[in-house]
Amino acid sequence: MHALRTLIGVAALAASLGAAAQTTTTIASACTPGPRAQCAGADLRFANLVGRDLQGANFRGANLDRADLRAANLVGADFTDASALAAQFGKAYLAQSRFVRAKLIGADFESARMSKSDFAQADLTAANLSGAWSIGTRYEGARLDSADVQETKFSTSTFRNASMRGTKLRFAVFSDVDFEGCTGCPVDW
Repeated sequence: MHALRTLIGVAALAASLGAAAQTTTTIASACTPGPRAQCAGADLRFANLVGRDLQGANFRGANLDRADLRAANLVGADFTDASALAAQFGKAYLAQSRFVRAKLIGADFESARMSKSDFAQADLTAANLSGAWSIGTRYEGARLDSADVQETKFSTSTFRNASMRGTKLRFAVFSDVDFEGCTGCPVDW
């Protein structure tokens, strides 16, 4: 009898947690992307956010896989722990944005403006940063393996303990950059 009560109690707890998780998903999915929007944990896969004003928006832990954010105003937006696999950020304004621990594999940041942004521990494997402006940007512990940074302007940025194995560097500019502990970085630039 005790085992049956325990089993019923476990089933009730699981149902309660399932309902709570479902409520959280509903709330997160109900975000309306805009300035200072609260979209933490939202499912925005394949979202068309081209040219939108998303200044200061909170996308912490959100799923933006294959989302299109080209030419969007993302100044001060927070993408900490978000997933944006193959997302489009081309020509976006990313100044002071946070991408800490974000999954950005295959993301496109071509010609983006990302000054003073934070990509610490982000995974930018095979990402396209060509032609971007990256002034005072933090890439500490980030993975940029096989990324394309051709013609990107990096100035006063830090790549401490980052990885740039197989990164395409043609015509990239590295001015006053910190490569301490970086693997595959152009330390004699």
